[in-house]
Amino acid sequence: PNPGEVTTINLEPVLFSFSNSIINGSSFSINVNISNDEFNQVIPFNVIVGNVTQNDPLGPDEYGYYIYDNNDYGYDLTPSYDWIEIDPGEGGNGVDLQISDGGNGNNIDNSTKYVDLPFSFSFYGQEYSQVSVSSNGWISFGQTNMESFRNYPIPGAGGPSPMIAAFWDDLKTNNESGVYVLIEDSYVVFEWSKMRTYDQNSEETFQIILYDSVTPTGDDDIKIQYKEFNNTSAFNSYHPVYSTIGIENHLGNIGLEYSYNNLYPQAAAPLANQSALFITTRNTNVYNLGDVNQDNVPDVVDIIIIINHILNIQNLSNIGEYLADVNQNSTVNILDVILLINIILDA
Repeated sequence: PNPGEVTTINLEPVLFSFSNSIINGSSFSINVNISNDEFNQVIPFNVIVGNVTQNDPLGPDEYGYYIYDNNDYGYDLTPSYDWIEIDPGEGGNGVDLQISDGGNGNNIDNSTKYVDLPFSFSFYGQEYSQVSVSSNGWISFGQTNMESFRNYPIPGAGGPSPMIAAFWDDLKTNNESGVYVLIEDSYVVFEWSKMRTYDQNSEETFQIILYDSVTPTGDDDIKIQYKEFNNTSAFNSYHPVYSTIGIENHLGNIGLEYSYNNLYPQAAAPLANQSALFITTRNTNVYNLGDVNQDNVPDVVDIIIIINHILNIQNLSNIGEYLADVNQNSTVNILDVILLINIILDA
């Protein structure tokens, strides 16, 4: 074309197909190269695969971490709530870290303690042998003297970096509460037992588990569990927001925020009693809808299982019921059987 002349070229649509094993919400960068003898331009754009729901993991962040919750039924890394009691007052065999905290920055001389790990723990590509444990629901790798009883969004400048925030809020201790540690060869458990929020005095019991793991990035796995979850810190001059939950790296510029101020991203199911989170850089298997027995093949066996469930002959687990709901309308019925038959016939 001549200078200033606009030429319109109609192209046939370009179709992309993606594997069912891709996690919903995954982003792929694609470059389109437009050129002729006198012109060349690369146009980048991103494609988001699938529709993200509360049944999908949160992430990844820029480093590659995902957070799975116990409602992410379509993935084999979905955690289950499996409480490890270490509070000696509840029959556990953990060690009392002698942490005490009066709340609101008062009497906090013993609010943070240091624990040596039995293995080197990798987090965002950095190796650590020690953990700082705070009364206020977070741990930081290495040693930090930060009190950080007021919580902020993560990642960010507020609070220590790196950080795992299980329930970052202004928490206080009383005669019944405590922070405990159990050290095993392949994992370490930190438990905040019967802690109280300064603002509303509600009880919170939760734990962080650090695993000596093998992952593609070399980073180790983390699990957070909530035995009692009461996110009650209301707005006032001292405590303007509800708790912060998530992770951030040593620079405070990369991380995943699962919840802040009682707000959750689309992929995060709201937390409650007996909730669990699994934090990892590992790859996961994505289960196909209809594959109720999770053998990677939707077939007549799955049809029989679904029919037995509809007839109340066989009860499905939460994961099985999710996979049996082929049309994802929150009800397992004969329509799901018909849809599964069509899937099998088209395979």
